[in-house]
Amino acid sequence: MNLITYAIPFFLISILAELALDRWKGWGVYRLNDTLGNLSTGILSRILGLTYKSLFLVIYIPLYQLLQPYYQAMGFDWSMSNGWHLLIAVIAYDFCYYWKHRICHEINVFWAEHLVHHQSEDYNLSTALRQSSGGLQLDWIFYLPLLFIGLPAELVIVAGAIDLIYQFWVHTQKIPKARWMEWLFITPSNHRVHHAQNKVYVDKNYGGILILWDRLFGTYQEELEHEPCIYGVRKALNTFDPLAANLQHLKRMAQDAWYTRNWWDKFTLWFRPTGYRPADAEAAMPVHSTDLTHFQRFDPHIRQARRIYALLQHLCYSAATLVLLWYYESLDFPQLLSVVVLLVFSLVINGRILDGHRLVKYLEPLRIALLIGLLPLLNAQFVPLFVAYIAISALMWWWLAITDKEDKVAVVSD
Repeated sequence: MNLITYAIPFFLISILAELALDRWKGWGVYRLNDTLGNLSTGILSRILGLTYKSLFLVIYIPLYQLLQPYYQAMGFDWSMSNGWHLLIAVIAYDFCYYWKHRICHEINVFWAEHLVHHQSEDYNLSTALRQSSGGLQLDWIFYLPLLFIGLPAELVIVAGAIDLIYQFWVHTQKIPKARWMEWLFITPSNHRVHHAQNKVYVDKNYGGILILWDRLFGTYQEELEHEPCIYGVRKALNTFDPLAANLQHLKRMAQDAWYTRNWWDKFTLWFRPTGYRPADAEAAMPVHSTDLTHFQRFDPHIRQARRIYALLQHLCYSAATLVLLWYYESLDFPQLLSVVVLLVFSLVINGRILDGHRLVKYLEPLRIALLIGLLPLLNAQFVPLFVAYIAISALMWWWLAITDKEDKVAVVSD
């Protein structure tokens, strides 16, 4: 259990508080579909992370052990209990984070992973939880310089958790500029700039805790009163499916590599500047950028009853995720993988329900049927609750299917 897992209840309470204020004051910064899309992507990130080992630890720890003679000669002796050591570790980590974050915006393959965090077309506290599932595991490269100052892996992990937890509060539209803080720290104002797709704001303000790095390296941009932020990415995702969100840019690059006839492009487009596409692939499969002068958020119109169903299902998936995060160490790998795969499948279908996708009328009954196969894996105390969930879900979906048919039948009068 790490700091981020312990912070999840605080994150959720804060989101609920901002949501309540949004509804009370009529701000309009929350939409159900976009919020569930953000939270589903966050859940996907956490549960997939349980199924593989961190490449950072696999590489960093052996290198740290190999460099022990150097650390002894230099007198490095870091301690987690020393507050100054922790502060220095956080600053050093944030410096590396700045460069990692910057490269993620500048190189295609790194953008493929980081893009997920920017896809939301709303900007609120739920956006902070919209995280990549980290399948490519490229982050470790940028933190290797911390080996030169002898930071042990456990201190790097804690510093990284502090850096990420700090960034949660800056994902809001309702805190104005913080005056003196704008000069030193990442704030809601200068991080709104980072999430905007306006030309003047693109690729600015990369810091995690400190905006100082952006001021030093020429990537700082102030939020302008005459230029309201338009959130999202120029190549819109247009789905609330969290798996599709993680695959969006990877899929496009793979298609480009397949269709281009230029062998040099096939192998190098992954490492070209973000957005680079071979000319022949772009001509064959054009992808239009969002027209910011007539910007409209992706917001499919589906029945209110289906929205409520998706919300209730999401609450169940959230509860299941919290239980899994607490008890996953008691499961063997096949059990863990089975639970994770079923949760991923459930999140994907729920996203497609919010999209109004035509295939969900078949996929959701399939999901409910597959849940029965999970019963043998459950602790006996959870079985009655799980059976009740399956029965209620089946009845609700059957009712939705019946009422959908009634809506589509024309009333013929005599």
